[in-house]
Amino acid sequence: MEQPQPFEGFDGERVLLSGTILSYLSASVDLDIARVDENVEGGLVSEGKLLFSDAGEFEIEVPINIGALRLSAFQDLEADGPTEEDPYAELNIEVGSAAISNLVFELIEGGRGSAAVGPEHSQVEHVDAPPGFGSGQGPQGGSEGLSGDVDPFDGTEGKRVKVSGVLICAEGDTIDVDLFKADSSAPGGRVLLGKIKRIAGAFTLQVPVSVGMLELDAFADKTGDGPTGDDPRGNIQGIDLSDGPVSGLRLVLKALTDTAPSPQPDAGGTDIEEEFARTGRGATEASTKADGR
Repeated sequence: MEQPQPFEGFDGERVLLSGTILSYLSASVDLDIARVDENVEGGLVSEGKLLFSDAGEFEIEVPINIGALRLSAFQDLEADGPTEEDPYAELNIEVGSAAISNLVFELIEGGRGSAAVGPEHSQVEHVDAPPGFGSGQGPQGGSEGLSGDVDPFDGTEGKRVKVSGVLICAEGDTIDVDLFKADSSAPGGRVLLGKIKRIAGAFTLQVPVSVGMLELDAFADKTGDGPTGDDPRGNIQGIDLSDGPVSGLRLVLKALTDTAPSPQPDAGGTDIEEEFARTGRGATEASTKADGR
């Protein structure tokens, strides 16, 4: 039986709610919509749900001026309803006469049991994003620490293509995204094009088609010392710009500490000449001992 849509029987004017659901897991998402009503047991009246095949962007139209709503998003891993183990987040919003955008659910395992829910939104009018957020290039200021971010392709002429997706990072820090062009003739097989700064959530870039194959390297620099083993990091390769706009990218940042090899106590750096000199000295010493001289 097909799941009824929220407010399916409502015939009046509606207003749009939109945003992004973030999760480390690739799994279907339930989005429950309930109206807040203190006069009923439990304080909530269910208005239905939306089902999504995976985390990502969402939209829903609800009755205009309906007032307080609670939106609950979760991934039902065992098909037994939202439990304390399932990735979960919820938002409380106040719906007035204008659209509400940039709602963000960050699904956290055990979020329901620990009350680790999303931020509460009590706005009545349209929620403005921080300057430049999700717009592609060049945010100027804002509370997300993105001041000074610039368009890495400023001054580059020619046709551009839209590249969009979601940055997923549980740390909630500013994310540095390095942009590379694949180039087999370059050291490491790629050329650095520039850097942008974003916060977790939906992102959009306008990239010159001439780049060809794009690669994204992202990390959340928690200690301000550049990318290290304890920083959440993520990478996407092989983004082909020749076929038009690219959407639905999912860049998940995870700390690599657990998988990073332990440093060797006698390591002398990465300079190849220094390494050769050190190993050469060791071979000479071994040969001298073997000859008894």
